[in-house]
Amino acid sequence: MPRLTPPMPTTVHSDAKPVRGYALPKGKRSLLLSIWPFVALAIVQTVLAISSLHILGAMRAFSSGESQWSKGQKDATYALARYAVSGDPAAYEQFHQGLHIPMSDMQARLMLEERGYAARPQAALLLLQGHNEPEEINALIWLTVYFKHTASIGQLLGRWQDADEPLQELQNLAGDIYASMQLAPPTPEQKQSWLAQINALQIQLSEAERAFNKVLGDTSRAMNKWLWSINIGIALAMLGLLMGHTWRLQRKTARAEDALDLVRERASTTLAAIGEAVITTDAAGHVMYMNRAAEELLGMSLEQLVTSELVQHMHAPPAVMANQRDGDRGASIALVQTAIADALQGREHPRETIFRLCDAQHHMREVKLAFTPIGDDTGTTEAVFVLHDVSQEQSYIRELAWQATHDQLTGLVNRYEFERLLGVFLEQTKQAGAAPGDHAIMYLDLDQFKVINDTAGHIAGDAMLRAMSAMLQRCLRAGDTLARVGGDEFAILLKHCSFDDAKHIAEQIRDAAQNVRIQWGERSLSAGISIGLVKLAAPLASVEEVLRVADMASYGAKQRGRNNVYAYDPGVDQEIARYVGEMEWVERIKAALEGGHFCLYAQTIEALSTSADDIAGGGLHIEVQIRMRLPDGNIISPVLFIPAAERYGLMPMVDRWVVKQTLQTLARLQKAAHRPAISCCAINLSGTSLGDERLLDFLQEQIALYGVDPRTLCFEITETAAITHLPNAIRLVKALKAMGCRFSMDDFGAGVSSFGSLKNLPVDFLKIDGAIVADMLNEPAHRAMVDAINHLGHALGMKTIAEFASTPEIVDTLRGMGIDYAQGYAVGRPQPFSDTTEALPTDRVH
Repeated sequence: MPRLTPPMPTTVHSDAKPVRGYALPKGKRSLLLSIWPFVALAIVQTVLAISSLHILGAMRAFSSGESQWSKGQKDATYALARYAVSGDPAAYEQFHQGLHIPMSDMQARLMLEERGYAARPQAALLLLQGHNEPEEINALIWLTVYFKHTASIGQLLGRWQDADEPLQELQNLAGDIYASMQLAPPTPEQKQSWLAQINALQIQLSEAERAFNKVLGDTSRAMNKWLWSINIGIALAMLGLLMGHTWRLQRKTARAEDALDLVRERASTTLAAIGEAVITTDAAGHVMYMNRAAEELLGMSLEQLVTSELVQHMHAPPAVMANQRDGDRGASIALVQTAIADALQGREHPRETIFRLCDAQHHMREVKLAFTPIGDDTGTTEAVFVLHDVSQEQSYIRELAWQATHDQLTGLVNRYEFERLLGVFLEQTKQAGAAPGDHAIMYLDLDQFKVINDTAGHIAGDAMLRAMSAMLQRCLRAGDTLARVGGDEFAILLKHCSFDDAKHIAEQIRDAAQNVRIQWGERSLSAGISIGLVKLAAPLASVEEVLRVADMASYGAKQRGRNNVYAYDPGVDQEIARYVGEMEWVERIKAALEGGHFCLYAQTIEALSTSADDIAGGGLHIEVQIRMRLPDGNIISPVLFIPAAERYGLMPMVDRWVVKQTLQTLARLQKAAHRPAISCCAINLSGTSLGDERLLDFLQEQIALYGVDPRTLCFEITETAAITHLPNAIRLVKALKAMGCRFSMDDFGAGVSSFGSLKNLPVDFLKIDGAIVADMLNEPAHRAMVDAINHLGHALGMKTIAEFASTPEIVDTLRGMGIDYAQGYAVGRPQPFSDTTEALPTDRVH
């Protein structure tokens, strides 16, 4: 049988006479004679390339150095002009810093011109001080020293020298200005004279700079042209020499190399691919050789297949065969036929093409087919085919691709893939010009899911998510896209669905969610679902806009009491605009934090009895409040931007800004011995900040940094925030009270109040919610609530503060009820809070 065999080794006779002495073999001598011109040209080319790079590097060093010099002298002139007008010592210092750059370069050049290369160390140090790039300094020195007498470089250095005199005059003028200012303030005439001299010197320096740049450009272009010409000439010479030598060598070695290559290719290709299915055919595609892996793949031995056509023994998978017409080998077989034909005709073939074939056991395999045609001057005589089994690799790739686009817990599409599919769909809809309202998107958020995680554990939460996913899939139509886009958030794309039908589907989902229960031990766990439904219509055109509005619609459903559907039609419903407005406030808040557009106000908290006044410290009792200052000077109330800051996680940054500014202002007031002294300053802390583990460290650090007496500080926290973050709140209160700080529970009575929270949190003040206080004269129930909270606070050893005391009648009533403090417009309106405290309220209401 025909087999591919490697070439046999050449036999050496044992009676061969030894060679005396050493002589270079004939083959090596011939090689040296053939390649020495290339070696010589290569050496010349290398030397020229190194020289070219060095010269061009030096020219680049001149260019970058000129840039630094120009910048330095401009900075110097501008700074000197500011100093001449304002007398600011900082401007005079900036002048010297700017002038130091060109002066250092000038001194380095003078040293090199006078002493040559011997001045290199000192000149390098000066050039480094002139902000030249360290790696370019040696090239600059080299070009200056060794080429200063050439026409191009000499002219370049001459243009550089033109700036020496104006620079020296600028330095002298600066000294004169400085001396004059030390004697007496300059007159307007002196300032004008100085500015005129500075401007004149600036013009001289700019002209010298332009002249230097022109010469530098001309020199660089001339050098580039010269170097290009030489390089092209040598390259052409080398190319001609190469072509001549190649043509001669090809004629000498063609026949010997053809015979050797045929044997070597056949043997090395087959032997190197032994681990894969290797098949060799003749020019007609008949099998000549195949290894064991190929026999296993085809299910036949070499003896059975030799001289038969290879393509007749490639089998397509049954799934492919079922869809074939009679006489058609299927798509996979057609690809194999094409590959074999390409190999036999000497054409290239894409190596990344994967074929699906059946092995002898009828198992589907995915293989890559590679081939190597073997031939001579007459064409292809044989071809070697290598089939590489990539079934496992492709399985891994498909698994990774699935994991990249799907959620592992539920098997649904993940957020990344959903956004991609939504983007493709929006683009297709835009191009197709579909009617508005034909499509919709849902954003679903599980209600009280955190409670399940916290009480039953994350495994129970995962089980609930899988149950909800299965329910959602049952409720959807074929063609709808369901994705898990967050921890407990899902999104659904409803294609070709009217808005009324989408509402009906949303209600079905909401009803079905109420029946989803999982048994967890002895407990039956359930969770509702809040659904935001959005019609895909103008102006919603991008993925970001659609998802943002859908998320806001989901939030709107939660705001309506959870387990609700909020359907948003951009053409009808305007309520969602409030949430869009919140997003705009987010950007304003970030800009205000970065640009310093926030400011603090202070409002008096008035003691209604002498004992309460003593408890507060006998001085000024205030609460600081944040405001936003718009570019036009208007002041914005926090009720407009705090909800957005709380919803989008910006309150920790806002709280930290308030704490820093308050402590900084208090420190300055204490240092200035402001009267009346502030004995109690209340600072609000949001719920998000209470949940921050690092808040305590931050507050302790800031109090120590500004040296404020902790006994003057009172931190206000809301009851809801304290209960939500109870462990952190208890730790914070205890640690800061140990330092002397006081605490106030704000808005007590606004929601479902917990007496247990008051016992766990030993606060000093209990602030009664202003909504109850404002209506207490007209609502007996509100008055009873105020009275009850007051008695509760006193029973727990706390002082009570009534907010929204807007009229003298309310203040008198509060005093009669035994309320300790009042805060509101009847006591004092908020005033700017800063170290210029003339605006701080100092009047006392009794």
